[in-house]
Amino acid sequence: MNIAKCNEMPLPEANPTPRNGQAVRDLGTLSAADERERHAQEYAALQQEQPLLRTLIDNLPDYVYIKSAEGRFVLANVAVARQMGFSSPDEIIGKSDFDLFPQELAARYRAEEVEMIRSGKGLYNHEGPTVDASKEEENRWVSTTKVILRNAQGEVTGFIGLGRDITEQKRAQDALRSSEAKLRQSTVQLERSNRELQDFAYVASHDLQEPLRKIVVFGERLKEQNAATMAQTSLDHLDRMQKAAGRMQVLINDLLSFSRVTSKAQPFTPVNLAEVASGVVEDLEGRIELVKGRVEVSALPVIDAEPLQMRQLLQNLIGNALKFRRPEEPPVVKVDAQIIPDPVTSDKKLCRLTISDNCIGFDEKYLDRIFNVFQRLHTRNEYEGTGMGLAIVRKIALHHGGDVTAKSKLGEGATFIVTLPVTHPKEPHAPGEGPEKEK
Repeated sequence: MNIAKCNEMPLPEANPTPRNGQAVRDLGTLSAADERERHAQEYAALQQEQPLLRTLIDNLPDYVYIKSAEGRFVLANVAVARQMGFSSPDEIIGKSDFDLFPQELAARYRAEEVEMIRSGKGLYNHEGPTVDASKEEENRWVSTTKVILRNAQGEVTGFIGLGRDITEQKRAQDALRSSEAKLRQSTVQLERSNRELQDFAYVASHDLQEPLRKIVVFGERLKEQNAATMAQTSLDHLDRMQKAAGRMQVLINDLLSFSRVTSKAQPFTPVNLAEVASGVVEDLEGRIELVKGRVEVSALPVIDAEPLQMRQLLQNLIGNALKFRRPEEPPVVKVDAQIIPDPVTSDKKLCRLTISDNCIGFDEKYLDRIFNVFQRLHTRNEYEGTGMGLAIVRKIALHHGGDVTAKSKLGEGATFIVTLPVTHPKEPHAPGEGPEKEK
């Protein structure tokens, strides 16, 4: 098309003559009318939404408010009114913080807003104390978020604020911190008491050894030199004294063993449990032959442990099984082990060591009791011992970062289960962490 001719073409009339009796409106007039209609519809929609929005804001448990740039409230919800001691949000409108709060607190709030305007910072988050007129207590904690409101030209026209009462949360945190501090203090005191008790047990037991040895030695000499001239009653009394001294020696040795689990512990090294078990069975060979028993040891792994304590643990558990046998049946003790994943830490492995027997067993209602110091389920006349063996086993297991439990039925044997970490960190432990640190 020729552009010059296009330019010569007449423009349409602004108000053309009606055709077919119908007026044709100006396109510009049509656009303005549509724009006014659109604005009217939007205003009507806003008018319908305003009650819904107001209902939502008033039913929020959090504080919602809008302030002018000068710091006066232009909107507040019911939660804000209730916090300030008013029955209706309308009573707050037009007021400033200086009309509602103590002057020092109001000045701080206003300083925050002035700084927001000065720096242009669009968001302000704050946690701090406030005054709640609806509560009996004066000090309440509120988490507040303020956002700057701007007009189309970017000028600050006010602030919208959101607040939440976090007083109960703060109190819970304070109570938790206080409890943690008390727990740490109690733990330190308990550790100190345990160390002192262990030291006392070791020293007392060690110091008792010498006088006890003298009782035994001089009792034997007295019996040897005067047996022919002593009355039978005196010999019986002397024999009872010797037996009591022997039991006391066993008890003292057990106390020493119990205290030495931590006080004389050595660093952990790789320990072949199969070799340890073989040595224990060899040591117990005389007792095994005497009761016509049998000890079956399966393949056992190598773990990080204290070698002497592992020997003591197995000797106590196997020895117990041989001791608590049923008179009518030779005892059979089975020692087995499995490597299992740690249920707490997936990359760690545990050794689950089991010692099973066909002996007298026990009622599982006594499970917690049997691992305590000096606890016995039978009289001394029925079965010898001091009631320290399983307590020592448990202490050794705990010292290695493990634990011990048992399954049993009365008259149907028992299975003791010792769970121990396969490996331990090579670096030394901080006090109170991991296995107990040697003294």
